[in-house]
Amino acid sequence: MPRAQAAVIIPYHGGERIGDCAICGRLKDVETSFSKYLAPQFDRPLPAEAGQLVVLPGLAAAGDDRQVRRCPSCGALYDLLRYSEYHMNGAEDSEELRRMSAAGAADFARGQAWQLESLRREIDDLQDAAGALGDYIDRGRPAGEEGRSAYAAMQEKREAAAVRLQVLADRVEALRSVCPEIIAAWADAHSRVCRSLLATLPQRSEDEQTARFVVRSWLESWERLPAGGDAFISASSPWLSGYRDLLERELAPGS
Repeated sequence: MPRAQAAVIIPYHGGERIGDCAICGRLKDVETSFSKYLAPQFDRPLPAEAGQLVVLPGLAAAGDDRQVRRCPSCGALYDLLRYSEYHMNGAEDSEELRRMSAAGAADFARGQAWQLESLRREIDDLQDAAGALGDYIDRGRPAGEEGRSAYAAMQEKREAAAVRLQVLADRVEALRSVCPEIIAAWADAHSRVCRSLLATLPQRSEDEQTARFVVRSWLESWERLPAGGDAFISASSPWLSGYRDLLERELAPGS
């Protein structure tokens, strides 16, 4: 059976569409709800249009108390925060639905891009560590308990990397359809760093030429990512020790 494709939701780039949107045009910038246990006379639910907003899957650090939702019509993003207080005469629950500004949505995309990058780095580090252990086993040929310990550690790191690879692949697949700005922010940050390095890296020595080849390969991979390229792109190279620092500046809040 062919796999069903998720509907692509329009990215939101500003407030000019709000008034024309059948959903967002009926929502204030901030909406609140309230309910009290066994006291329905005090209930004040969110507007019905809030229920038409789509919950974004694949986000990092999103739990039961916070959701990010998106308008399926105009693409506006919303934070939904839930609060509960427990009293002797019953619990009180409330919600706050807050529409993100264009600047807030951009900061949100960068923050989530940084979460993707942090996960990507974990995979890089685990794979590098497994590779180093593999070299040690092949070249050093440790015997007895030392060899068994090194092999077990190598396998553990490979398995941990595989688990994180699947998490990253699932998250990227989900975000490509429902919040492509996050994938674009991540890929664009890497692409900017790659282009900057290609413009400044010398190419006299063999190592410098190798570094440029590596950066060009990374750039091609990051440019393919938003449209469906591989979710994991290794950015580990002995010739480019400052790459991570450059990327962190690109993904800094307000950058």
